[in-house]
Parts: sequence; C-alpha cells; structure tokens
Amino acid sequence: SDLPVYTVLVPLRDEAHMVGQLAEALRRMDYPPEKLDVLFVVENRSLSTVEAVQRELADPRFELVLVPDAMPRTKPKALNYALPLVRGEHLVVYDAEDIPEPRQLRLAASTFAAYPELMCLQAELVIDNAHERALAALFAGEYAGQFGLMLPLLARLDLPMPLGGTSNHFRTDTLRQVGGWDAFNVTEDADLGVRLARLKLRTATIASRTGEEAPIHLG
Repeated sequence: SDLPVYTVLVPLRDEAHMVGQLAEALRRMDYPPEKLDVLFVVENRSLSTVEAVQRELADPRFELVLVPDAMPRTKPKALNYALPLVRGEHLVVYDAEDIPEPRQLRLAASTFAAYPELMCLQAELVIDNAHERALAALFAGEYAGQFGLMLPLLARLDLPMPLGGTSNHFRTDTLRQVGGWDAFNVTEDADLGVRLARLKLRTATIASRTGEEAPIHLG
C-alpha cells in the first residue's frame, strides 16, 4: 500500500515487430496493477506501430499516446510530449527491445523512499544476444564496462553521470522542474545526466538489469 504510482514511458517509432515482446515483458513486472501506468508513446505517422500497440490495449495498465507529426522527429521530443500526461510519482523510460527484471520498479521505488536526496536512478543495461555475432559481443563488452563499472563508480564519487537512453528512473516532479529532455539533442540521455549534476541533483545506480538486443550487422 505504500508503493507510489509508477509511470512507464515507452517511445516507439517503426518498431511494430517489437511490441508483442515488450508488452509481455511489461506484464511480468512485479508491481500492483492499479499503480502501474504504462504509456506507449508512438509517432502518429508510424501506422503499423500504432496498430500493434492498439492490439495490446485490452490490458488496463496500457495506454496509447499519439505524438503529432512535427519536427524534430526524435525520441526526446516524444518523451516531452508525453511528460504532462504522466500521473506517476516516479517514471522510467524503456525502449522497444528492453526486457527489465520484473522487480526493477519495486527496487527503484524502495531506493527513492530510502534515499530522498536521490533524484534519478540508472539500472544496468545488459546485452542478451552477445553469442550471435562478433558485433553483438563487442556491444556486450562495452555495456558491461559502462553500466557495470563506470556508472556505479561515477555515482559513488558523486560525479556527473552520462545516463543510458533507457532504464533511467526519475522523480517526476524533479524531471519537470529541470525541463525534461532536450528535443534537439541526439544524446539527450547523457545531456540530462549532466544537467542534473549541474543543478546538484544526485543520481545513483541500482542493482537491477534490463536486457537489450544489440545489432548483429553493420548495416
């Protein structure tokens, strides 16, 4: 009963083939259904993705947010469009290929409650298809170094943290106060991490993993 409402933002464009897997991963989240608010944020020109999300809307936790077709057509623009619609005390961003550990939201909510000075939490991103090709294995090694070693060290030293583009958890009020994401920045995640540090708002990591799929071809 003490758990807050938690919003999950999932920005999508031209990713209809991933929606079923993603919806199933979100259904497995160990969080009270009445306190889980999942917003699929889809560019309205991405018709096949819109249709794929509509097929999942029988689940009352899921909602579709259509982003008008306007420049810039970027992930941070879509997230900013959805930010006023967020009703959770906390929010997290997941990408289409993400498979978060089921208890990740509980861990993040508990960490926020125990450490009121923390404003953002980054979960560990892990490549789960490293065995497929050499390129995916290189991604896996880089992710292991960045999310398993570098970011926890930066957090421990209270230094600016370049956030990953997914599985970052925020206090919603704080995110609104800092102005959300920079819609014109192609590394909006790292930019936001540095802005939080400039405002002396603390970020930490949590011991929860999110599986991601790396590219297997250079193209």
